[in-house]
Amino acid sequence: MAEIQPFRGVLYDRSKAHLDDVVAPPYDVIAPEQQEKLYERNPYNVVRLILGREEDRYSSAAAHLQEWLKKRVLVRQEKPALYILTQTFIGANGKEVVRKGFIALCRLEEFDKKIVLPHEKTLAKPREDRLKLFNATNANLSQIFSLYPDSEKAIDRVLNGYQHTEPVIDVMFEEVQNRLWCLEDEEKIGQVRELMERNQVLIADGHHRYETALAYRDLMRAKNPHHTGNELYNYVMMFLTNIDDEGLVIYPTHRIVHSLAGFDAQAFLGRMEQHFILREFKDPEDLLKALNSSSVRSLGFKIQGEPVCYLGTLKPTSPASQLVVDDIPLEVKELDVTLLHSVILRDLLGISVEAQEQKRNIDYVRNAADAMAAVESGKAQIACLMNATKIEEVRSVAKAGFTMPQKSTYFFPKLVSGLVLNLLSE
Repeated sequence: MAEIQPFRGVLYDRSKAHLDDVVAPPYDVIAPEQQEKLYERNPYNVVRLILGREEDRYSSAAAHLQEWLKKRVLVRQEKPALYILTQTFIGANGKEVVRKGFIALCRLEEFDKKIVLPHEKTLAKPREDRLKLFNATNANLSQIFSLYPDSEKAIDRVLNGYQHTEPVIDVMFEEVQNRLWCLEDEEKIGQVRELMERNQVLIADGHHRYETALAYRDLMRAKNPHHTGNELYNYVMMFLTNIDDEGLVIYPTHRIVHSLAGFDAQAFLGRMEQHFILREFKDPEDLLKALNSSSVRSLGFKIQGEPVCYLGTLKPTSPASQLVVDDIPLEVKELDVTLLHSVILRDLLGISVEAQEQKRNIDYVRNAADAMAAVESGKAQIACLMNATKIEEVRSVAKAGFTMPQKSTYFFPKLVSGLVLNLLSE
């Protein structure tokens, strides 16, 4: 099963760079305005590596990386280690939540081996972008976020105790406290490696980067006549957390629909009523409460020009197995996100799969209030409100060898870029 390795991580020298000023979110959630702010915050901010604004951002990232290593702003650790990470935040219920795990190298495996499992589809453009960055920098600049099953918390027991010592890194970023410890104890590392050999690994976030790492490995293997399979390019840096961890949180990602020619709200509602029971809510908060408490497949809607919001619940006479005509397995057909993308967006609104992938008529919104505000302001015609995908659904789909539509899950919080980097050469 999964093979992990300790590694000589690259960390910022805190005497030369204040951590608050040099960390950043993952590259794929950085908006242009935030990119500018991160550039202004510090000349050593990791955004210059993961999402540069220069004309050739790939060679620029490589030049910055080499310069920072030479100046010892970034320092490679002497001993191989695992890096224990906790992220502490306030959950939706107002209570403190702690998600814990560790950062290691994981051997790259093709998905058909069923050792590393994906759960979402990927797109070609982001893969091409990340491969150019791999080729330029020869480094893992951020972690792939993955899950492993350990209901008995055996790995937790090995790592317990470190959280009561002084962390190597302690940084608050976007209301999440990130604490990191360096585990160099060879005996404990060996125990973790042995326990991980029993497990499959499920990618939670970072599918594009994982597929890019596979492509980069294959390129390097073709160039290396002495390839052994043990070179660092055969591995990728991962943050691994227990799928049974109490701090594992999935939030929903809502959709807004815009720019549909000749959109008719009443006609849309009429088509919806063929397959969904529609309930009206004057107060959006009441809609969200009803959506969150629904025990059957349901979606929320706010529609331009309509004075009320709607909860759409699938009729018993319209099971997902029949309503979703795609040649996909039942585990995927019955997901809320599949009903939305296949039935409502494509079949009822005419937004093709290609248009969805290119985001020609849809955008993704983290906050339900923002989605509804987009309709009220006229920027969107429909806000489609979702319940979070359940971790059991993610696990079931992945273990069956299938994938969900993009943006099916939003694991919170995102991993911070800049805590640990990994060079792919000795």
